[in-house]
Amino acid sequence: MKIGIKIKLAVILSTLLFAATFSIGAILVVHQRSSLEEQLRSMAGTITHEFASDSKIPFMQRDSLAMNLAVQNILKYPGIHDAYILNHSMQVEAHKDLVEAGTEFKGFDGGLIASRQDAAPWLVNDGGEGLITFAAPIVFRGTTVGYTVLSFSNSFIQEQVRSSIKKVVLIGLIAVAAVTFISIPLASGLLRPVFRLFRGTREIALGNFDYRIPEGGKDEMGDLVRSFNKMASELKKKEVLKGVFNRYVSQHVADEIFRDPERIRLGGDKREVTVFFADIRGFTSISRKMAPEDIVELLNRYFTVVTDIVFRFEGTIDKFIGDAVMSVFGSPIKSPSHLESGVKAAMAVKLAIEELNRLRAVQNESALHMGIGLDAGEVIVGNMGSSVRMEYTAVGDPVNTASRLTDLAKGGDILVSEFIYKAVAGNVVAEEIRGVSIKGFDKPVTLYNIRELCGEWNTEVAQIVRLAFIELGREGIVL
Repeated sequence: MKIGIKIKLAVILSTLLFAATFSIGAILVVHQRSSLEEQLRSMAGTITHEFASDSKIPFMQRDSLAMNLAVQNILKYPGIHDAYILNHSMQVEAHKDLVEAGTEFKGFDGGLIASRQDAAPWLVNDGGEGLITFAAPIVFRGTTVGYTVLSFSNSFIQEQVRSSIKKVVLIGLIAVAAVTFISIPLASGLLRPVFRLFRGTREIALGNFDYRIPEGGKDEMGDLVRSFNKMASELKKKEVLKGVFNRYVSQHVADEIFRDPERIRLGGDKREVTVFFADIRGFTSISRKMAPEDIVELLNRYFTVVTDIVFRFEGTIDKFIGDAVMSVFGSPIKSPSHLESGVKAAMAVKLAIEELNRLRAVQNESALHMGIGLDAGEVIVGNMGSSVRMEYTAVGDPVNTASRLTDLAKGGDILVSEFIYKAVAGNVVAEEIRGVSIKGFDKPVTLYNIRELCGEWNTEVAQIVRLAFIELGREGIVL
């Protein structure tokens, strides 16, 4: 019985394909198992690092809503079991379980993260309780201010490895069977995607996450190619919800929105805070001599310096009002040392503005001077506004008093109420100003103009201002 050439070619090609496929399969099993597993772990580490990068702005702005949205969004990734955003004290800032916010992180010894000096992301738990846990620092201007922690299902990673290997073996068997009965061109067509997949796996193993395999077929091989390309694309994705809510609400969103997002209402809570106003003296007359774009550039530069200083003392920027800025210490995160932080921040802003003016003088540019007013006490913090537009802010007598003290302050003055002065008297040098009439007060009051800080407070504030100008200089904010 004579065997036809097509059958011979099919048998030869099937044999060659069988040998080649199972050789590739053997290489994949022997050499690529660990590589693919490591690549999936590397992908997990990359996701953790990207999570830390995308969490930086909401974290620095103390934007609890954006942080919680980032946690909920990252949990949509397949294989991610849990996610945390932690501050530098290893306290939970954001988690899928909202009651965890503000508590100590108990996943494992936080010192394991804080003490790491090697390159991030860090593998901090390799397979314990069926989970692989990575951590990455949240870095703001060269300083680690917090951490992100992601736990991945080890069984999910192992299943992906086994699934990829099974698919390669299965596709090889299907290709061998198909080539036995079909023509040489089709056999060659079936071989081509196998080798492309092998090359793609090698490229991904080398870190080339932009590599893509051309898609075409609608069979199992095509599904595998599309799965491969989807896996590679996931490594390049970033969070798209970052900053969305900042377009509609203030940067600090009320905690009650997280607790009951379906019933957002007007209202607020009583909170002990320190309120800080800073206003540029004589800015209206100065701005008349400047082009609009120069005014915006100048204000942005000054406000960037003020914002950086306020953040360093754990304050929040409530709002910008023309050439004035309002900041609050002790909200939305409660702080027992809000008054101390507010006074230190006020002096730091004063020193920073003086240094900024010194730099402007070198360039023959006019100086700007800020008057600063502070008051402390109980305010209402929460959603203020209308049913269609709300703003998280603080209202109350301390806010009004701080604003009026700022109106009275001359350039370089830090006017505080008698209540604040008595609380910090041992750490400041201040000038007493008696018999000051303030709108809303029944009789004249005594104010204090803080000239300088004493002892450790003075050293601390001077050092923070120096560090701030070094970092702002690197970013080109100050020259």
